[in-house]
Amino acid sequence: MAIQFRPHHFLCALCFQGAGYSANFINNFTVIMQMLEADETTAIKIVPYTDSICAPCPHRRNLRCDSQEKIDRLDQAHANALHIKTNTTITWQDAKEKIKQHLTLEQFHAMCEPCEWKKLGICENILTQFLYPL
Repeated sequence: MAIQFRPHHFLCALCFQGAGYSANFINNFTVIMQMLEADETTAIKIVPYTDSICAPCPHRRNLRCDSQEKIDRLDQAHANALHIKTNTTITWQDAKEKIKQHLTLEQFHAMCEPCEWKKLGICENILTQFLYPL
């Protein structure tokens, strides 16, 4: 069975630094990232509902999130920017390539504006290094 990601979780995964909503959430996300980094050809199914990363999140309510409207906006913006569609499957390697090909820092700032993690600056720093390596 493929790992499942909401569209906005591709960027979250790229920028993940071991922080999150709870210890269970962080442990789960860490295991997912270890799997993806060990084999970048691992299949990831893009889904329009809570996914593998969301599984232990305290804001998860079955297939929805407490902040579903905000999450839907994030997912739509990320799907458009990365040229991905729900109910399709890609690899982590493909996802990283799509981020590199299609995403700019300006798009990041616009599409991630409602995200509570953006204000910490972690994602911007990691994305900058990823998009513009020295």
